[in-house]
Amino acid sequence: MKITIIGTGRLGSTLGKIWAEKGHMIMFGSQDPQKAIKLANSIGFNATGGTYEQASKFSEIIILAVPWSGVKEIIKKAGDLEGKIIVDSTTTAAPSLGGLSTEPTPSAAENVAKWAVGAKVIKAVHTIGVESLNKTHFGTQEASLFICGDDLDAKSKLKQLGQDLSFEVIDAGPLTNARLIEPLAILWIELAYNQGMGTDIAFTLLRRRMAK
Repeated sequence: MKITIIGTGRLGSTLGKIWAEKGHMIMFGSQDPQKAIKLANSIGFNATGGTYEQASKFSEIIILAVPWSGVKEIIKKAGDLEGKIIVDSTTTAAPSLGGLSTEPTPSAAENVAKWAVGAKVIKAVHTIGVESLNKTHFGTQEASLFICGDDLDAKSKLKQLGQDLSFEVIDAGPLTNARLIEPLAILWIELAYNQGMGTDIAFTLLRRRMAK
């Protein structure tokens, strides 16, 4: 697949490197296109960089790997997003790492859908530390990747990308359910930092039998 990653921080660069190694074509988008190009060059293969708008035109799938505070402005700069699949991986944590910086209703992902008119928005990749994206197996168990969205084809494509990261992908339903899974990121932060468990933790769904 072709994948656009908006953001050049730890999350975006880690995802880009893993997916490039899996054979996907990556384009990083940044307010500073030279920074995106430098990141792409550091990967060395299957990657390029440019502006937000250039990156958004590159592929059908766009990963938002930026701080929540900048998302609305970035969407404005990205150009026409009609029909694009936008994966909202933002964490709406307050600067103190405690609580939410937006009200839980509507969710951050629902706001993204409102701002990116005509896009297919998926909430995903927000409930695990960047350090664990390369090691999503914990003993014999896989970490769960909870996703939600309204478009089945978009979720199917995101499921494949999640499996490339070695997650067990859990479809958590429609986009409105982002209100349920977004707070998991705050719980992860609370446990990892405030409760001192460290970043080598993840959530998984346990079940006695597979759903029909």
